[in-house]
Formats: sequence, structure tokens, C-alpha cells
Amino acid sequence: MKDIIDFYSQLVIILFFYHIIFIELFAFWTLSQGLFLVLSAILGYFLHNRLSVRIVSFVNNWINLPLIFLVTYLQRGFEVSDAKIFLTSVIYNFLMFAIVLYLTREIEPFSRGSVLINSIFMNTINLPFSILLAFRGNYEISATVAVAMATLRLPIVMIIFTYLNKGISVIHNTTNNSIIRTNLSRYLPVITFLIGGSLHYVVGSVINVDIVNTINLILILIVLYEFGYQIRRVIGEMRIKDVTSKPYMIIYISRILISPILIFLILISLGITSKIIIEQVMVTAIMAPAITNVVWARVYGFGTEIIVKSTLILTPISTIIAIIFLILY
Repeated sequence: MKDIIDFYSQLVIILFFYHIIFIELFAFWTLSQGLFLVLSAILGYFLHNRLSVRIVSFVNNWINLPLIFLVTYLQRGFEVSDAKIFLTSVIYNFLMFAIVLYLTREIEPFSRGSVLINSIFMNTINLPFSILLAFRGNYEISATVAVAMATLRLPIVMIIFTYLNKGISVIHNTTNNSIIRTNLSRYLPVITFLIGGSLHYVVGSVINVDIVNTINLILILIVLYEFGYQIRRVIGEMRIKDVTSKPYMIIYISRILISPILIFLILISLGITSKIIIEQVMVTAIMAPAITNVVWARVYGFGTEIIVKSTLILTPISTIIAIIFLILY
């Protein structure tokens, strides 16, 4: 009962703040979007309990993220550039896998799997979408990258698992049902991407760009609320003294240096020179590891501590680098 009362009290406070910002800053729409996004993360950091965590996690996994892709591609449809972005993502994932596999050759499998996962799989939705929405008002190319990465994530993780464990299962405290749920929730955005893009050519653009952007802003606000309390959780688990060891340094170098350079070279080699495409793909490439990587590590029996700590350290750093990139590019 206490959780329920706390949840509704927090909901009233959150809605009150959103109402104030919406009314006062509606005339300055770009500014208000940025403030909405920051406020959601702050509220998630300070205002949450067990019930709100469960509700928001469920809504984000099973409703919000799939709906973002559905409405975006229902309005947009498929484009020729999407095929090149998918190809870019495939090349990127396998080259990153090969590079990081070599860099981690002296690390034991339990930690090596975590380093591989966090070095390869960046945050492709909440942070890049939010940054691009605030600074460019559009993230449709980044959404295509997110779909491609989501499609490739499961097979790449399975390759990592099989290679490091030589086919021997090391999954701990995990049921078949939890694996199925995790995989299904990861693939829902891919499914709704295909449905939305296909329906675009059947029913046409039934919603305009402004409505799509407004819907997506509301959905991303909820995503960022979860991101805020995830940051609060990982801060409580962090010990600074361990985060300069070799596994962490490989993740830092992979995400901040190797990832953007590699993906830029792939884009250029495929003949992609559009400023809009390059900046949106590059922002995604710069991003820190996804917080949801901890779920994949847990499901496939790798350590979660490295993932949690390195994600916490890289998230503010990569956010600042991405913003500077957008300002200067």
C-alpha cells in the first residue's frame, strides 16, 4: 500500500512540473523539449519506488519503444539510405567484435564477455534520440540505426557466448522463460519497424511529422525517466578504485575512440556523404554502452559489475562529446 501511495504522490508531482514547463515554455518549443528531457531524467533519479520502477520498465519495454518505431516509420516509410545503414551496422558489429576480441585476448571469459558486450553495443535509443531531438528536432536516421543494432544484438551475443564458452552453458539464475522474454522485448522494435514501414505504403502518411514528433517526445520522456533511476541505482553500486583496470580501459577506448572512427570510415567507404545521415549515425556511434547490456550479460552468464560501472562513467562523457560534435559539425 505504501508503494502505491508513494507512486501516485510522485506521479502528481511529475505531472505538475511537466504542466508548468509546457504552459510557460510552449512558445519556445525547442527549448522546452530540451528542458522536458532533462527534467524527466532528474525526476527519475530522485522520484521513484519499487512500484514505479516495475511499471515504467514494463511500459518502456513492451509499449513505448515499439510504439516509437511504429509511428516513426508509419509516417516515414522505408528509404534507400536505410539499406546502407543496415549494411553499415552489420560491418560495424563484426569489425568491432574482431577488434575487441583481439584486445581482450588475455582477459578471462567471465569478464571478457562483459567487455565485448559493452564495447560493441552502444545506447541506441534513449540518449541519442533525446540529444538529437533537443539539438536537431529529428532522429529518424538514428532510429534506423537502432533497429539495425537491435536486429544484430542477439546473434552477436550468441556468437560471443558460444566462442567464449566453447558451447558449454554458464548461464546462472536464469530460466528459459526469462531468456524468451528478454529476446522478445528486444525484437519488438524490429517487428513494429517492419509493420509501420509496410503500413506506410498501404495507408500512406496518416499522421504528419509534428504529431509524430509530439508522440515520440512524450514516449521518450518516459524512457528518460527510467534512465534517471537506472543511473541512481548504478551509482549506489559503484566503487571508483576498480574502474581503471584493463577491462575498463578497453571499453573506454572502444566506445569513445574506436567506435566513431570505425563507423565514420564505413560510412565514407559505402559512399554515404549526407551531413544529416553522418551526424545522426555518428551521435549514436559516440554513445556510451546501453544500460540494458546488464540484462544481456546476466542472461548469458557474464559479469554485470564491469557493465554497470563502465556505463555510469561513460554516459556523461559520451553525452558531452556528442553535444560538442553536433555544435561543431
